[in-house]
Amino acid sequence: MVSRIPSPKKTKGEKFPVTIKAGSSSVKIYRESRNDGSVYYKLSYHLGGKRHRPSFADLDEAKKEATAKAAQLSRGDIDAMQLNGKDRLAYGRALEAVRQFNIPLDAAAIDYAEVRKVLGNHSLMEAARFYMRHNAAGIIGKPVAEAFEAFKKAKEDAGRNAHYLRVDIGSRCGAFAKAFKMEVRQLTARDVDTYLNDLKDLKGQTVNKHADALGTFFKFCQSRQWLSKEINLLEHFESRREQHGEIEIFTSSELRLLLDAADPEFATCIALQAFAGVRSEELQKLTWEDLAKRDGHIEVAASKAKTASRRVTPISDNLAAWLKDAPKTGKLVWPYKEQSFYVQQEATVKAAQEAENKRNKKTPKEAKTIKWKHNALRHSFISYRVAETQSMNQVALEAGTSVKKINAHYRELVTPKEATEWFGILPKGKKIHQFKAA
Repeated sequence: MVSRIPSPKKTKGEKFPVTIKAGSSSVKIYRESRNDGSVYYKLSYHLGGKRHRPSFADLDEAKKEATAKAAQLSRGDIDAMQLNGKDRLAYGRALEAVRQFNIPLDAAAIDYAEVRKVLGNHSLMEAARFYMRHNAAGIIGKPVAEAFEAFKKAKEDAGRNAHYLRVDIGSRCGAFAKAFKMEVRQLTARDVDTYLNDLKDLKGQTVNKHADALGTFFKFCQSRQWLSKEINLLEHFESRREQHGEIEIFTSSELRLLLDAADPEFATCIALQAFAGVRSEELQKLTWEDLAKRDGHIEVAASKAKTASRRVTPISDNLAAWLKDAPKTGKLVWPYKEQSFYVQQEATVKAAQEAENKRNKKTPKEAKTIKWKHNALRHSFISYRVAETQSMNQVALEAGTSVKKINAHYRELVTPKEATEWFGILPKGKKIHQFKAA
């Protein structure tokens, strides 16, 4: 019950209602009169959707309470006003947890609810850790496409061979870059695993090579701080079982058709691959000096070899005949652009097929179908050379490979007689003679 006291004298200049503020919160004090002439002071504030109006006989006491309530309302500390028991303890802990971030408790609760809608069953901590792994301090946002271009240029500047640049970088990493229109740091291991799993039409070993190429790309991105070093984007990828199909080789008659149909410069290239096992990408770096610096041998420098290991390959008597009158239009054996090399392959096959059809014009069913078999010139060299020498160790050294790879990838059983025929193929009108440098 409010005690009644005589009406105090009104403070000069005091106007009611008096407003007590704290931050954005305020409490009003009203001066009220009773029928007997006494006065009292009534506070007015809203809490929990309700209006509260406690009364005080003394203005100073009313002001003290108004100040306290305004401060409590301002900092959200309503537990002292209406909560009790477990709710009060929970509220206190929650308020203390967000106090250091200087945000209202209700704002924190709203943010939490919205985030949970997005995350579903995933925890906030899981999401936060994921975010920090991908957006750690120093990690720079870089679109995958731009990162790929930088990666490709770095490999070109490093002098990597044409095959690596065209296949591993251009084809494998290039296709990945086109598939992901986002920043590198936004990629997830699940994204990469799904991408590799979608390469269903490729053989197991080819998918593994795609993964290896991407692994190199991701390490490059980490070195440039476009991807956190804590991220392993290949963590879900499982290496495919490698199943090797049958290796194709050319017969002596098929090789003769190709050599006869090829332009003189390209015929020289075919001969070097068929009779010395030089790889296409190595051949495009080979100079005439490489053929002449060691009498009767071809030197493939480490900088030009696919395996980055120097090797010396003997020049067979029939290869010497092909090199004797080979046209030399530049320092390089193949002095043209890389793409023209593969254009010549197609042109040679087409010309050989036309010649074969013409030869069998009266009996078209007997005409052979000519095609360019993938890597078959090198496969053929190794197969025929093993049959000729009966030594896989020797051939492994000459071809720049290993005995294990010869058994697994290259060797096709042929007879010594077939090998003699293969290494006896000469330019028309030529006889076997020793190669001599010009």
